[in-house]
Amino acid sequence: MSTSTSGDEPVRRIALVAERRLVGQAISAALQGRGLAPVLFEWPDRGGRPSFRQAIARSGASVGVILCDLRTPDLLHDVEVLVSRGPIRWLVLTDSDFGPRWGTVLAAGAAGVLPTTTTTAGLAQAIRDTLAGRSPTPDVLRERAIREWEGVADEQRTLVRRMEQLTHREYEVLGSLYDGQSVQRIASASGVAEATVRSQVKSLRRKLGVDSQLAAVAMYRRALEVFPRSRV
Repeated sequence: MSTSTSGDEPVRRIALVAERRLVGQAISAALQGRGLAPVLFEWPDRGGRPSFRQAIARSGASVGVILCDLRTPDLLHDVEVLVSRGPIRWLVLTDSDFGPRWGTVLAAGAAGVLPTTTTTAGLAQAIRDTLAGRSPTPDVLRERAIREWEGVADEQRTLVRRMEQLTHREYEVLGSLYDGQSVQRIASASGVAEATVRSQVKSLRRKLGVDSQLAAVAMYRRALEVFPRSRV
């Protein structure tokens, strides 16, 4: 679906999904100035994905842009699910450095991945390339990124998949434990009760299949060998 303008080229509807809404609003305004019609969506809840895909389909968009830095396995997993199940072709605009993260979403079905340093004009052109059936990510980069993900050892790939089961908060707590913070300090910094943090630790240990906090931290350390912390 597209809407006509006073010129010769129709305005193309573009689905825009942003982890941070303010960033999404800024990109939406910029794309409007480039003759595109973004439809901004909230980041989907894990339990509401079917309804989210239905809303995307109703929007009339045939191409979408996901704004996410892929900094944690749970966000990476969310993006994988979005790009792999349609009903449209997706571009991913990310702060994450080129490497296995790019390969993961490209292998899952993303039409292309672009760094957030891409200009508005460059993003608009990438969208038009995708509308025309072309990938804005050069083949040589696409193949290299996918090879980097496929080159990760099976044990480490399995480890990342386990990490994807954690909620964003559980992953943050695990990272804080890795940094040497106590449960008491994590609770104080977060403004929650110690019992809440202990419950989160218990939950993440169960999801990771380990019997101790020390073992969970060791798994986190090994996961960083595949996906180092983003520089934010």
